[in-house]
This record gives sequence, structure tokens and C-alpha cells, in this order.
Amino acid sequence: MTTMKRKTIKDIAKESGFSLSTVSLVLNNHPRISQATRDRVLAVVKKYNFYPNSAARGLASKSSKTLSVVVPNLTRVFSDIYLGEIISGIYERATSQGYKILLDIATSQFIKSQEYTKLLASRRADGMLFIASDIHADYLSVFEDSPYKFLLVNHLFPGKKLNYVSVDYSASARTAAEHLLGLGHRKIGLIAGTNTFTGLQFRDEFLRTCKSWPAGAAQVVWVDGGEEWSQRGGYAAAAKLVAQDAGLTAIMAANDRMALGAMRWMADNRREVPEDVSVMGVDDIQIAAFVNPGLSTIRHDLYQVGIESCNRILQLIKGEITECSDLLPTSLVVRGSTARARAK
Repeated sequence: MTTMKRKTIKDIAKESGFSLSTVSLVLNNHPRISQATRDRVLAVVKKYNFYPNSAARGLASKSSKTLSVVVPNLTRVFSDIYLGEIISGIYERATSQGYKILLDIATSQFIKSQEYTKLLASRRADGMLFIASDIHADYLSVFEDSPYKFLLVNHLFPGKKLNYVSVDYSASARTAAEHLLGLGHRKIGLIAGTNTFTGLQFRDEFLRTCKSWPAGAAQVVWVDGGEEWSQRGGYAAAAKLVAQDAGLTAIMAANDRMALGAMRWMADNRREVPEDVSVMGVDDIQIAAFVNPGLSTIRHDLYQVGIESCNRILQLIKGEITECSDLLPTSLVVRGSTARARAK
């Protein structure tokens, strides 16, 4: 009994009448290959059931059933509550729909050499969810009016035609400012990371709301909390704020981790929260409810951000939608760390 010898890519090229490079581009689903060329090559592929690897096998169903999730760095994936919640939501939704998750790290090489486009062109992933929010917008311009399925997660670039799902950071800033102003605070310190557009968006809207408050504008001193948006950054920023204005009655941090760092600085320097200084954060991470006093914050349902981001990328992949610019609602959570401003 003889068995048919397995065909190689050279055999496919020879029978289809195209070069090896052209056949390779077809197998990798390169967008610039004409439909006529693609049909001729795939007809030979189908004739011999030639699927050399998982990416090529995906051509049969036109799907690799894989989503690429791009994160800032591997350390933050395991230590960052913010990233953990988003990725958990993506994973939950993706696996329920039969998709696998491929984690990619946004190293400088990955970004500058545009490895992300190669990953999509090779069909190793059907779509890409980009959580690395500190990437310069110009590096992602390739996805504008592109056939590749791409979505920014909890981030956006105004003026760029890039799909996104994000919480509404402007609404969060307004709600936070209104809460502190409503408690009578008129000397407020602001800690905001400025290495992302959403960080700048939060800062600017907070300052705008404080300036235009009908009952009297507040004086706001702000400092940069650092690129990592960490408790260490919040601790250092709180020291800077108090050094600039010892009369501050409230500190607003653009995320809970920086707020917790500010609270720790207050404790280490014998300042009571909220009796001396109110402290407020953003995100409502799990630990915010368990510190003493509990941290007042703006709730961002990051797990839901992950779920909705995955829903949208799957709809883009299936052709059910062609664009996405979703802003998810936020809400105020009042706990013990904020109170009425102390009397002068």
C-alpha cells in the first residue's frame, strides 16, 4: 500500500502558477493580494488539504480563533490590578466565544518595527486589543482605514480614526471635582499622570470644573504622579503638593493607587484623613473599600471595560460593525476618606 506524499508549499506554487513568495502572502492573508490570485492559490490549497500550520489552517474557516492583547510590560500584567481587571474581562468573554488570548508586550522593538501589523497580517490573530496606553499615536496610524481589526482599550486618540472602548474620563473628572467642591473644598491638590491622553483629559477637565464652579472657583495645585501611576508616585506627589501649599484641604489623585500612596504619606506625617485632608481616587479597585478610612473614588468597571472591548473586537471581526467609539459610564463612590472642608 502506498501513501500520497504530502504536498509542500513548492508544489502549491508550481500548480497554481505563482511564486513561492506570492503563495506565502496568500497563506498569510496579506491584504494586498488580489482576490483572483487568492482564489487560484486557495483552490490548490483546498485540493490537497494543504494547511502547514495553525495560522494556515485558520484559512479554512477564515479565522485563527485568537485575539492579540498588547500590554505595556509583563511585570504589570501580574502586579497591576488595573490591567488584571481588564484582561480578566477580555479573557472571560473571549473564551466564552471559543477564542484564545495571545499576550504581546509593547516593547520598543515591537512598536517601532510595527510587529503588531505583522502579527495580524500573518493571521496569527484575528484582531488586536491594545491596552498599552502610553504609546505615541503616530505608531498606530497604520490602523487608520485599515483592513486589520484593531481596538484601543480604555484609551483614545482624538483626531485619529482608531476604534476604542473607554470609560468616560471627562465625566469622571467632573464628578470628582463636583464632589470635593460640594464639600466646600477650595484649596485642592491634584495628582495626575500626564504620559497618556486620558490622564491629560482627566487633569484638564478637573481644572476646568474647579475654575468654573458657580459657588466660587477653587485654587488647584497639581503635580505629575509619574509614568507608572503607582502608590510610590502618589506618596512622592503628596509630599510635593504639601510643600507647595500646606493649606490644602483635599487631594485628588487620578487613580486609586496614587490616592493610596497619598494617604500613606499623610499617615506617616501625622495628618488625619479626612479631618485634616480629604483624599479621593479613581477606579474603585478592590482594596479601596478595605483601607481605613475607606477611599472615596470614581468607579470605573474595568472588568466590564474588558468584556465590552472583547465584544466590540469580535463584532469588528465578524463585520457586524465597521467602527467603534464607546464611552462607558462612571459613578461616584463615597467612603470615609472625604468630608467637609475644615474650618479656616
